[in-house]
Parts: sequence; C-alpha cells; structure tokens
Amino acid sequence: MRPSLAFRKALCIATLAVLGLLLQGCSAVRLAYNQVPHLAYWQLHRYLDLSEPQSDRALGELGQLHQWHRETMLPRHAELLQQVQQQLAAPVSSAQACRTYEDVRVQLEAVWAQAEHQLVWLASQLTDAQIRNLEKRQAESNDGWKKQWLDLTPEQLREQRYKQLLSRAETFYGTLPEPPRAALRAFIAQSSFDPQRSYAERLRRQKDLVQVLRLIAMDRADTERNRALLRGYRARFNASPDAAYQRYAQTLLEQNCEGFARMHNAMAPAQRMKAVQSLKGYEQDFLVLAAQ
Repeated sequence: MRPSLAFRKALCIATLAVLGLLLQGCSAVRLAYNQVPHLAYWQLHRYLDLSEPQSDRALGELGQLHQWHRETMLPRHAELLQQVQQQLAAPVSSAQACRTYEDVRVQLEAVWAQAEHQLVWLASQLTDAQIRNLEKRQAESNDGWKKQWLDLTPEQLREQRYKQLLSRAETFYGTLPEPPRAALRAFIAQSSFDPQRSYAERLRRQKDLVQVLRLIAMDRADTERNRALLRGYRARFNASPDAAYQRYAQTLLEQNCEGFARMHNAMAPAQRMKAVQSLKGYEQDFLVLAAQ
C-alpha cells in the first residue's frame, strides 16, 4: 500500500473496508474488522465535518456496505490468500508478484463499484464549507507527507524507505537476516521513486477531486451526471492524465515486483514458511468473519 491516502481516507469508503484490516496484526483482524464502519465514519467526519442528518445516513450506508463486504469479498480475499500461500512456499518471479498486485487491485475495484451509490449520494450532499474543510485536511496531510518524504536528504530518504519496507516484510517473514536485507537495500538504491514527482501527482489528484465535488454541487439532483463525474475522477486517480507520470508509475510497479521477488528469493525456506503461516492466519480470520 502507498503512503498517499488523502481523500480515500475520507470519501473512498470502499478502500477503507479493506485497509482497516491490513493495518492490523493478524491476531487483531477479527476485532478490527467489526469496527471498520465506525472507523470509516470518523475519518469521513474528520475530513468533511458531517451534519447530523449526513452522519445518520452515512453510518447506515457504511453498515450495509460492510455487511456486503463480509458476505461477498471476504471469501474472495481468503481465496486469493490461498493462491499467494502456494506461491510463497517457493521462489517467485516478478511476473507472479505483479499478477498478485493486479488481483488485489481488481478486488479493491469491486468494493469501489459496490460503494458507488453511497459515494454519489454523499458527494451530492456536501456544502461549500465542507469542501473547504476537505481542502484544509488535505493541506494538513500534505504537510505530514512532505515531512516524511520530501524534507529529507537522499540518504535519509533511502533509510526511511528501508525502515518502512523492512517493517512490513518482518510482519510476515519474521526478523530478516542479512541476505534479504541486502536485497532490500539494493532494490531501494536502484528504485526510480521520486518524491517530488509523486507529490505533484498527489496535488493533482486532490485538486481534481475538489473540482469534481464543486461541479457536483452545481447540480446535486442529476444523479447520472454526478455518477459520471465521480467515475471520471476515479479513472484519473487510477491512470493519471499525465502520460509521463503514467510511465513513471508503471516503472515503479515493475521495480516493486522485481524487488519483492529478489527479497523473497533471498529468504531461507523457514522464513518463506513463516510468511505462508502469516497469510494462513489472515485467511482463517477472513473465513470466520465471513460466516458471522
């Protein structure tokens, strides 16, 4: 998952349903999952300062979306985890890693599609003051992003990325010995990640979103028009209109897949099995939750 979650934390209810899980340790998944509607609501309220009527409906819509996700998507998540477990027991290729990334993306898009009706309704209810509040929260999140990624020397940036990726890897593999650590450092040293370019795209997306919401506010009752506006925003979020950025994003994706494969293949068999066991725990939790 990338650092930039600005409006997705506020309006993209769909993604939150999954991210709320993935940010937790395996033993906390069941408890965390049942709290996702309330956690998502508080993020919405923080970014948009919802009115009482908006809050009441948003909570109800989130509850319905959460139930759909429990019944429909959790079994699909568990099935995907089964496939990944089979791969991680052995060396993997960068192509396999990229296929898994695409499988995850497709599942997240399915959640977005299910949430579309709720998102169109919410966007059509926003006042100018609420859109300004969103801009304020965006600016605050940008300050934090710049401190984390832009206000660093090249050496500090490499170390920041190393620590972040190492922490994520050790969540699944356990403590990493030197060979996979070396592979991780080599990947970071060769990475094309450019925080300035990523930050510029972040700002473009935020400006795009605000413009779309203001267009929706001009004709709140035209549901089909507003649905098309949000779909356009989502399409531009997924594939930037900046062709140079599209090439940059594709390069990063390919490098990330190759870097993961090299790190995984540098692991001892016992470490690979530790990752398999970690994913097995998630799979079991998803199946238990789906049956509730």
